[in-house]
Amino acid sequence: MYLLQNSLLSIAIDALGAELKSVKHNNMEYMWRADPQFWGRTSPILFPIVGRLTNNCTQIAGKSYQLPQHGFARDQPFDCVLQQDNQLIFSLSSNIESKKNYPFDFKLDVIYTLHNNSIIVEWRVFNLNQEEMPFSIGAHPAFSTQLHANDQFEDYDIIFDRHQQYYLWQLNQAMQLVDNNVPFQQPLQQFALSYHYFEIDALVFPHQQLNTITLKNRHHGHGVHVDFTGFPEVALWTADGKHKRSPFICIEPWFGHADLENGAPDLMHKRGIIHLAAGQIFSTQYRMDFF
Repeated sequence: MYLLQNSLLSIAIDALGAELKSVKHNNMEYMWRADPQFWGRTSPILFPIVGRLTNNCTQIAGKSYQLPQHGFARDQPFDCVLQQDNQLIFSLSSNIESKKNYPFDFKLDVIYTLHNNSIIVEWRVFNLNQEEMPFSIGAHPAFSTQLHANDQFEDYDIIFDRHQQYYLWQLNQAMQLVDNNVPFQQPLQQFALSYHYFEIDALVFPHQQLNTITLKNRHHGHGVHVDFTGFPEVALWTADGKHKRSPFICIEPWFGHADLENGAPDLMHKRGIIHLAAGQIFSTQYRMDFF
């Protein structure tokens, strides 16, 4: 486990998946504790796909490949290639095993930087091929809804950028997204968390409707503000809202998404996919402010 701290935050990152495991501020743990009874992860990185492929299968250059939900980076050991007082850089490169599922040469760097009460997470994807490389990438940080011992899930509000009508993509029984904009309630800027929103998996907001989401406890006022300006999609999720009372909420900014209903089986033609030219670098970042 790799540690960073300043006068306001202390964080821990596991080299497995380059996964952020802990953020402590004001003597409170802000990240989900990865209890497998609910969900055994904390903040996995989604690469080279986001979401689920139909039958976990895709076509690349006429050949079929199996890719698990959210890809394989979250289960791979990263190398820590730089450690400074306020920054850690982790790196993952393609190998013989990864190319059995995703036949491209790549390097993925994940950079964590502390600044006051904020964590800036930057991704750099390097296309090391002589041809275009298709991929998606996304974040999946799970924030505790028990910042204080007696907190309840329903004590927390979600606050959006602005007051307006927001729209969702819904999931069908095959866990494919349906490309039909469904109004989310009435025009609003904030709403109270409730498990009924997550009885059918996630709330997926497409088409870059949002740049920021704040999670805030309405009683003691603590929470996290996530700025993901420029990300095309964002989702809210907790584990099995129909049967469990999972004490966390994920705020997930994505470049890409699960397969659409009747979507193209070829990864190159998948909706939302990034097409990175040979030898080029894709770079983006998001920021979490803890209060």
